[in-house]
Amino acid sequence: MIGALVTLTFTVPILGGLILFRLDEKPADFLMLASFGSAMLFQLWAAYAYIASRFGETIHLTYLRSTQFGEVYGVIIDPMSVLIGTVVAVAGFIFMFYGVEYMSERNVGHPGGKGRGLFYAWMTLFEGATLGFVYSSTFLGLLIFFELMGLACWGVVSFYNTPAARRAGFKAFIIPNVGAMIGFYTAIGIGLTQLHDLSLFSLSRLSPSVKPWLFIALLFAGYTKSAQFPTYSWIPDAMEAPTPASAFLHGAAMVEMGVYLVARVLQFIGPLPTWIFYFMAAMVSVTLLIPMLNYPLQVDAKRLLAYSTVAEAGIMFSGLTFASLGLDVGIKAAMFQLTTHAFIKGLGFLTAGTFTYSLGTLDLRRISGLKEILPVNGLSWSVALLGLAGLPPMGIAFSKAELLMSLRALHVTPVAWIPVILVLLDSVVFLWVGLKWIVRNVFGRPSSARAETHWIINASLIALVILTLISAYLAYPLVEEIGFAGVVQ
Repeated sequence: MIGALVTLTFTVPILGGLILFRLDEKPADFLMLASFGSAMLFQLWAAYAYIASRFGETIHLTYLRSTQFGEVYGVIIDPMSVLIGTVVAVAGFIFMFYGVEYMSERNVGHPGGKGRGLFYAWMTLFEGATLGFVYSSTFLGLLIFFELMGLACWGVVSFYNTPAARRAGFKAFIIPNVGAMIGFYTAIGIGLTQLHDLSLFSLSRLSPSVKPWLFIALLFAGYTKSAQFPTYSWIPDAMEAPTPASAFLHGAAMVEMGVYLVARVLQFIGPLPTWIFYFMAAMVSVTLLIPMLNYPLQVDAKRLLAYSTVAEAGIMFSGLTFASLGLDVGIKAAMFQLTTHAFIKGLGFLTAGTFTYSLGTLDLRRISGLKEILPVNGLSWSVALLGLAGLPPMGIAFSKAELLMSLRALHVTPVAWIPVILVLLDSVVFLWVGLKWIVRNVFGRPSSARAETHWIINASLIALVILTLISAYLAYPLVEEIGFAGVVQ
């Protein structure tokens, strides 16, 4: 039953997305919400069934196998896929529930109405592709859903069809696609020629001389997807997308799936040579420096959050850097960070989207006195900025603390301190910038009369504030079960 539920979580939104290309306005609203809602309900049902009956086990279901290629397609249901699948499904539904109002004609900055069915179609495909990617057990399955995510990302980023949006959309498609060509085609080539199997489970049979190079190829695919140095520039440009899409690709899809890919590979490939750790530590360190230098320069709310995403993904990769040494706490820290980041980053983006919806601007210099003109938005903006800086009781504080447990790597090399120090420094710089904007945006003199909002907007923000506060508590039992691959059922 669990396998059937998992399969429905991604097949239903993919089918719904294909139909949505032919719909618009109210029928499109209904089918989009039905698709996202069904995916969430199937995922929650699957998570409940898994926790109740098979908690901690790995369930591997093969759907397509051949003599020459071994396993061609299947699914893995384990603590990691169940946790991240739940995050994607729940966050995606909230983002698009908000999106029904954001894409309406009442949006001051981007009046919508007709034409939103196309946006819904791409977003629903995006959801299905992301959930399919989370559960895939073979490199061919991962590649197919990886590319479908890239296509959907292009569709939503270029949706407004301005020159800047078209340019950003192609950039968001091409850069990760180059990573896919290098990483996945290498992995599939090795799987076909050396292992005669495309399953992730076959990675343990690779010769020690091949493992590091296969991992580096897939690591590059993960870096391009997650906007890490040197391929980070597409993510600030992708802010041309409608805000619900920005929230999804930053909080629960594109960026996080690059991290998820590398974590999945590490689960099955096992410990790697120490030089891999040094390489990853160097890349993470450079990546974390870039947003720190850019935070003080940003006056656009979405671009500020975009550079924060580069850093937060870098923090997830810091955990995976330690996992490359065989420390399973590194995988736990990365997945814990991915979970808590999804809701707080979504909160930040949906709040920024409300600036567009109610005030017609994303320029933080023109926004003041939110506590009087938009009190719910003032609260959510404060929670988002303080939470992204790593302050408790927001869940992201606890996932960052989990990273400190990885310092057992100090017995291998004192260099292990460097990524953690940079993570802490990033939090300090973002806190300084965040406090500056909170004082001005929330507590400053009102920049306008009380602005109009909508109950759908406020309900979505309140739901994300609550999830920001409780996500760490809810996720921790599954996080503790995540580790390197175990017995297959």
